[in-house]
Amino acid sequence: MTRDAQIVEEAAAWIDRLNRPVVDAAAGPAFDAWMAAAPRHREVFAEMQALWQSDALVEALGQSCLAPAVAIPASVVTDRSGRLRRAAPQFAAAACAMLVAVMLIVPVLVTSTYRTTAGKGRSVVLADGSRVDMSGDTELRVQILPWKRSAELLRGEAFFDVRHERVRIFRVASGTTSVRVLGTAFNVDRQSPTRTAVVVYRGAVEVGVAGETELVLNTGYGARVVDGHVSAQRRIAGGVPDWKSGWFEASDVPLGVLIDKVQRYSARPILLHDRALQALPISGRFHVSDTERALQAVQAAYHVNIAYGPKTIAIRPAGEADDR
Repeated sequence: MTRDAQIVEEAAAWIDRLNRPVVDAAAGPAFDAWMAAAPRHREVFAEMQALWQSDALVEALGQSCLAPAVAIPASVVTDRSGRLRRAAPQFAAAACAMLVAVMLIVPVLVTSTYRTTAGKGRSVVLADGSRVDMSGDTELRVQILPWKRSAELLRGEAFFDVRHERVRIFRVASGTTSVRVLGTAFNVDRQSPTRTAVVVYRGAVEVGVAGETELVLNTGYGARVVDGHVSAQRRIAGGVPDWKSGWFEASDVPLGVLIDKVQRYSARPILLHDRALQALPISGRFHVSDTERALQAVQAAYHVNIAYGPKTIAIRPAGEADDR
C-alpha cells in the first residue's frame, strides 16, 4: 500500500468516527494530532469530507455491485442539505469502504491528458469551465472531480485561467512544486525536473513544496522554485505571459533553461552536452519562438559555437571542434 492510499484510509476512518452519534472523549485530541502531523492529512481529509457530503457518494453507493449489503437500504435517505443520514453501523462501514474506493479508483479512471508538439500551442477548456493555454512541447494531466480539481504539469509551460469555486480548490503540481488557488489567472513554467517558475496575473495563489505552503503570491508577482527552495521574484509587468508572444525574459537563469524553452519551438533537437554551459547563468530578453534568432543572441553574448546540422543543432564551448 502506498503512503497516499494509507492516508486515504486513515482519513476515511476519521470521517466514520467523527460522524457517529456518540464520539468518545479521546477522539478530539487524537484527531487534532493526526491533522497536525502532515499537510497531506489535512488536504485528504478536506477532500473526503466534501465527498462525504456530496451526491457523488450517494450515486456510487446506489450503483455499487460490490455486494448486496452495500446497496442503500430504505432507512438511509438524504436530509434537506443533501447529506446522508446513516441509520446502521453496517451501512456506515459500507459507506466508508466506498469512500476509500471512490477516492482511490475514480481519479485514475477520469484523468485527461493534453499534449502539444514543438511549435504548436493549444487552448483547452476544462470540465469546470477553467481555461488552459499550453505552450509548445507541453504535457498536462488533469482531474476534475466532484470533490477536487487538480492538474499536473509533466513538462513545458501553461497559463491557467481558473474558474472560481467556493469549495473545490484548484491545485497544480509541477515536480515537487504545488500551486493552490480558488479562482485566478497564473502561469506555471516547468523548466526542469527540479525547477519551476510561477507568475500570478490575477488573484492570488499559494506556492509550496511537498505540501507545505512557502509563499503567497498576489497579482503581478512571481516565485521561482529550485531544488525544493522557494524564492520570490521581482514584480512583473503585463497582463499575459511572455511566451504567448514568443519571448522569454531571463534573469540569472541557467543557459540550459533557455535552450529548453527554445526547444519548445524547434523541430530539430538542440544538443547542449557540456555541463558547464548548461549551468552558465544568463540574463536578457530572447525571442525563443524564432530558433535561429534566439541562438544567434546566445552566441553573440556568451561566445559559444553553434553548429546547425540537418537533423540536430549542437551548442559547444567556443573553440571546441565540430564533430558532427
